[in-house]
Amino acid sequence: MKKFYFFLYQKKFLIIYILIGFLSILLELITRKMLINFNAYETIYTYLPLILGIFFAFYFNIRFNFAVPKIYLRRSLVYFFIISLFSFSIQKVLKNYIIIEQFDYNLQRLFFSGTFFIIGYFFHLAFTFKKIISVGVAIYANGHEELDKIKSKIGEYPDFIHVDVVDRTMRESADLIDFSKLEQINSYWPKKEIHTHIMSKTPMYIIDKVIKFSKIIYIHYEIDENLNDLRDYILKHNVLPGVVLTAKYKYQNLDHILNNFKEIMILSIDNPGYSGQKFNIRALDLIKRIDKNRSRKKMKILVDGGVNSKIIKKINCEKIVSGAAVLRSEKPIIEIMKLQTVSRYEIG
Repeated sequence: MKKFYFFLYQKKFLIIYILIGFLSILLELITRKMLINFNAYETIYTYLPLILGIFFAFYFNIRFNFAVPKIYLRRSLVYFFIISLFSFSIQKVLKNYIIIEQFDYNLQRLFFSGTFFIIGYFFHLAFTFKKIISVGVAIYANGHEELDKIKSKIGEYPDFIHVDVVDRTMRESADLIDFSKLEQINSYWPKKEIHTHIMSKTPMYIIDKVIKFSKIIYIHYEIDENLNDLRDYILKHNVLPGVVLTAKYKYQNLDHILNNFKEIMILSIDNPGYSGQKFNIRALDLIKRIDKNRSRKKMKILVDGGVNSKIIKKINCEKIVSGAAVLRSEKPIIEIMKLQTVSRYEIG
């Protein structure tokens, strides 16, 4: 039964997409009939309902299915219209060759549109909804967290696994780091990317321990070692370097920092290395400042700290991380799915 539910979960985008598509066609056909009854011109009752249906499908896919960061909404809408109109044009051409006389216009429209749903879906995944928000679950490499229990709680549902590594240069009471956990995490989630967040004033020795397991390594801007040297070292190992900016700091040289990194992590709590803290609202201001950078669309923002299904509606980013909100909830998998599908933005 668990495998069946996970199969449905993996196909959730497609299932919701088909349902919304079906409803959009019904709206289109109802509107078309109303316009015909009002003796509207053929061009109007053919294309106005189509445009209305496309808007309907886009709005509800963004709201309930694909969480697209706000800065990409306009681009996504353009792609959605182009793909939808192209699909409609192909259907009109095919109708000249495939004649189903026993079906009226409404049934023919449902038949041809249903046939093209799957094709359109993969085009939308490749172009329209390419930029969606990913959700990771945070696991500490310190302490005594039992990975088998965490795996049983979250399964394969996170989009990536976020590993927190903290030493005593950043938190005096930090437990010793268990570097073997990286290898264990990799074995428990072999198909998931591991993003490692190093909380240390001297991160170089940690980088060497975690680099072979990591897709991205985030290091804090406030360190005692040369940030650019560490960035170059990480890049040489074909791993993506990321910089951590803490919401409580103002960063007067923000544009200079951003010029050197494409992966940006916003730590939206005040004290690194402690789980269960509240979200610092100043993180939203920091994200707004980053959004104004001319290279923003080449960057990816990850927000970590105090994020839950209520907070996420206010965040404009590509990735979020949740630890306590997921692992301490009664139904961790449901909490992950909430974060993945909750409406981030009001469109308009």
